[in-house]
Amino acid sequence: MHSKTRNEVLLICMVLLVILSMCSCKPGPSELFGTYIADYDVAKEKLTLYHDGTFRQEVTLKATSEVTVSKGTWTYDPKSGYVSFNENFMVVLNGFGKFDPNYAHPEPGVSYPVDKYFGCISLGVAEGILYKKVD
Repeated sequence: MHSKTRNEVLLICMVLLVILSMCSCKPGPSELFGTYIADYDVAKEKLTLYHDGTFRQEVTLKATSEVTVSKGTWTYDPKSGYVSFNENFMVVLNGFGKFDPNYAHPEPGVSYPVDKYFGCISLGVAEGILYKKVD
């Protein structure tokens, strides 16, 4: 292989490694603080994670414009890559993506995976229930 060709191959490999390293990784705890939005057919949610380990969640139902607010505490496990909401987290859609009319009476212990793609942080498992960081 010629020197020029080898250098081009090495350059391409290095560029690919840099791109792959930016694509997906687990964010550090301090990167999680801020506001997230989840927007789906029946509702829009605004979730704010505060530095002191508390959160504020605001759910607006699209059909009625009814707004429900809850507050609680959260923790993050960088090893597992999951954020856990210890109490009062409202889950508007059930596991089948259908509206849960009892969402305003949350169960304790909700956890979501945290991902970072191309510098954007998201919480959740799928497009159906995905919180994207906006600040």
